[in-house]
Amino acid sequence: MSRLLVPFARWYGVKSARKLTRFGEQGWLTIYYTLSNSAGLYVMYNGPHWMNTGGFWEGYPEGHRQMTALMKIYYLVQMGFWFQQLFVLMIEERRKDFVAMLIHHVVTYNLLGWSLYMNFTRIGNAILCCMDSSDIFLSWTKCLRYMKMDKLSVVGFSIFMMSWIYTRHYLYIKIMLSIIYESRQYIPKDMWHPEKGAYYNTNVQWGFSILLGILQLLIIYWFALVLRIVYRIIFLGNLEDNRSDSEDDGDDPENTSVPINRNSKSKRKRLLKSKKIA
Repeated sequence: MSRLLVPFARWYGVKSARKLTRFGEQGWLTIYYTLSNSAGLYVMYNGPHWMNTGGFWEGYPEGHRQMTALMKIYYLVQMGFWFQQLFVLMIEERRKDFVAMLIHHVVTYNLLGWSLYMNFTRIGNAILCCMDSSDIFLSWTKCLRYMKMDKLSVVGFSIFMMSWIYTRHYLYIKIMLSIIYESRQYIPKDMWHPEKGAYYNTNVQWGFSILLGILQLLIIYWFALVLRIVYRIIFLGNLEDNRSDSEDDGDDPENTSVPINRNSKSKRKRLLKSKKIA
């Protein structure tokens, strides 16, 4: 990050030390999410659960215990990444949504750990893909904002918002419904045989559903912040992260807000003045 992304941003013209650091962080996340999502989609495409929620449950537990080498590596890397994210969250400058992020990271890590232990990695794979897809465009858009690439920032944000709605609400809720309803079509009775790798009963079913429900509530909260950004773009003419106003203001002489329409405010002021005179 410090040897590749930061020098690139400095060469491009980013001067603020804080912006250079943020660009490096978001650039690294863009690369990671792209690679992890590509690996996750590849694993899913070559598994029985590609575009098939019934594949989450077919053959449980025998067909789920033996994971491919790629699935194991993918899952362990994801667990390591989210543990690292929890550590970073505790040491970095706190944002307005610190509590929400903390809950998100703790719940995510628990879901990953328990799904691996109880052989529900197919569902974990699908949910990780839903999450990573929109994160790619979020981090990419932030990089564009630091580089003051106004039009591309709006394009990136638009793609991010559409992918967020489709993956984090539609597909995510579809997976939740599969856990609540569809699982019983394939596993009609409780199956609790740890010696055989079977860990499915009503408590487990609702335990996972509650944890996923908590994540969905957090996603709805963050989506409300996204809608605030949409309001700023349309009516105020700027693109700014609501969660991190303190990141780029204060001692930083440069503001990271992207003026989408530089003349919109002045036009409104002139219009109001003309009405008053009239």
